[in-house]
Amino acid sequence: MSPPLQLGLTESDARLLDASRTRSPGTLVAALKPRYVRVLVDWNRIQPRRGHRPNWDAPAGGCPARSPRCKSSGLRGLLQAIRARAQADGGWKVLVVPYFTPRWAAVPKRGCERRGTTAKARMPRISHYRKFLRQVQALGDKLDVDLDYWTPWNEPNHPGFLNPQRRVCNRSSRPLAPALYARLARAAAKELRPGQQLVIGELAGLHKRKAHSSSYSEFVRALPADVACTARAFAQHAYIGKKGRRGKAAKRVVPSAAVRSTTRIVDSVDAALRSRGCTNVPLWISEAGTFDHRCEAMAATLTNWARDSRVEAAFQYTFREARGYPVGLISSSLRSTFRSYRAWRAFADAEEEIPQHPCD
Repeated sequence: MSPPLQLGLTESDARLLDASRTRSPGTLVAALKPRYVRVLVDWNRIQPRRGHRPNWDAPAGGCPARSPRCKSSGLRGLLQAIRARAQADGGWKVLVVPYFTPRWAAVPKRGCERRGTTAKARMPRISHYRKFLRQVQALGDKLDVDLDYWTPWNEPNHPGFLNPQRRVCNRSSRPLAPALYARLARAAAKELRPGQQLVIGELAGLHKRKAHSSSYSEFVRALPADVACTARAFAQHAYIGKKGRRGKAAKRVVPSAAVRSTTRIVDSVDAALRSRGCTNVPLWISEAGTFDHRCEAMAATLTNWARDSRVEAAFQYTFREARGYPVGLISSSLRSTFRSYRAWRAFADAEEEIPQHPCD
């Protein structure tokens, strides 16, 4: 039997995947037994200059603040660590997620952009984009790592990742981003090899349409059917609660409120897909987590997704607490494991059944 909810994980620090030492963070990561691991590929960081080879050892981030000696490994080290974990534990299927365009590869400014937008958040030129995907494929070959799933771009409905979102800065203006994303999706599909599959979406959980961004339902409804309906899965981001202000801890989230909020996202995306004629595309919640770091709301949400036949997988983002987006399962110092870890661990241990008391 298949598990009621397949688990995935995003974590860019390769050192946290090392489970060879007892009582190390790596043992906590390995215990989650993720089927999928989401690999973020910052093109701008890896290849900032035209004509230079990609630097696969460029740090990908993941170091906590106030740790000047911390040096996280690049994409090469992360893929090597994933390969080791897959050989030891099974699972660990890779989902490649490119984002951020180098200046030299970006299309010139067009349409509406919010103030301060730089080239890295603009649409890449397709020829350069396809070449970079081939270079990532070659890295996987060299490291003997299977790159099983590919998504064209991260959060294409968010102005921090893809522009322009609209032709003019008016929320009633027709969105441009879905058509741009469709070009990326078709280009990525052409670079897939036998056995590799495309995952569409990776949409930010933006409920409302705005002048500089697209709501997830608006974005899906504007996608061409050949893009929206032919992927292995549709990926959507869904978080619990909100970030606390001025460094303070987020307010406690009532489990029922978390379920209502995340169900709203699933219902809206599913309805939008059906409006495009897509009836058999499973949903992956490819970024999930809770800002309150508690178990109850996270467990209730995972349970609800496990019972929802439309949702196939959920990915925790990230394992280590990130300063900018604090929904991790362990503190940035690696000294404290948050109670939200219990919820994910309970589902990992339950295997074929939904855990009855995940927070005990």
